[in-house]
Amino acid sequence: MKGFFATLIVVCLILGGAWFAYEPYLKPLLGKGDGIVTDDASRVIDGSAEKPPASEGKSQSSTTSGPVAKTTPEAKTKPKAAPKSEIDLIIEEKYPMPSIIPLMEIVDNWRNVPPRAFPPEVLAEETVAFQLVVNGQAIGSSNVAPGTPLKPQSLSGDQLLIANAANPGMSTTISVDKTDFKERITGRYNEYVEKVKAEVLAKRARVKQVLEADPSKLAALTGEAPASVTVDPGDPKMRSVKASLAAGDVASVKLEEATSFIWNGTETVGGKFAGNYETVTVRFEVSTIFGTFPVNYKCLLQGGRVIAWIDPITEDPI
Repeated sequence: MKGFFATLIVVCLILGGAWFAYEPYLKPLLGKGDGIVTDDASRVIDGSAEKPPASEGKSQSSTTSGPVAKTTPEAKTKPKAAPKSEIDLIIEEKYPMPSIIPLMEIVDNWRNVPPRAFPPEVLAEETVAFQLVVNGQAIGSSNVAPGTPLKPQSLSGDQLLIANAANPGMSTTISVDKTDFKERITGRYNEYVEKVKAEVLAKRARVKQVLEADPSKLAALTGEAPASVTVDPGDPKMRSVKASLAAGDVASVKLEEATSFIWNGTETVGGKFAGNYETVTVRFEVSTIFGTFPVNYKCLLQGGRVIAWIDPITEDPI
């Protein structure tokens, strides 16, 4: 019996020690059966437990995976354009980019398209029925399949009068939006604008090349050549110059577009027409449906007769 009580006392002492150990240390860890013990055995992580403070999260991230990489692309710095030289500025002034009229202004928002802007032909999206009318009576008809070339004649509101290209005597009206009329005019306009800009840039590059090779030509570009003097268009020396322009010797300009005549006296020119000439620089304001463009051409004279027209700086033939 004494042995039984001794054993019971030992068991009670063991259970008491376990209770005291459980209270401060085991309860926080074992109070939730589905919890996960953290590495430092100080917190329980589960669906309802509080998340660690942001500072703690950052600390762990920095120690385990290193610095966080930036995800936003760095702003690209646009390289600064090189400053323009004095020659560049002079060339841009003398060979300016034309101030081209906006297309919607030219066509008055498609309310008044100039006849010169009409394309030579258009295509319709649908079958077009034509009637041949004589003295107010229809004497024949034909259907033209979509995609067949048609000749535009006039635009009134949104109705385009078109003629049968195979039989111009047959015409009818169709909604302009059922044709490629606007697209063709817009395409022609855009092509013209790009062509003009490319020509100006090419001319500037050519002039700069010439001036760098022969800086003495700068005086002619700036109008400071000593022998140059503006003369009256009625001056007898201008008679053959004006006759040449009236005859269409320079296809890109007209006599009435000439704004001034500058007599340069006798000059030595190079290029294709190398030699000594009396020269006249003529300034023009060329008018087109796209805008007004300034241009200068030089006329070469020998014995009062026009020999050729050249560019005043590059001396390339016109």
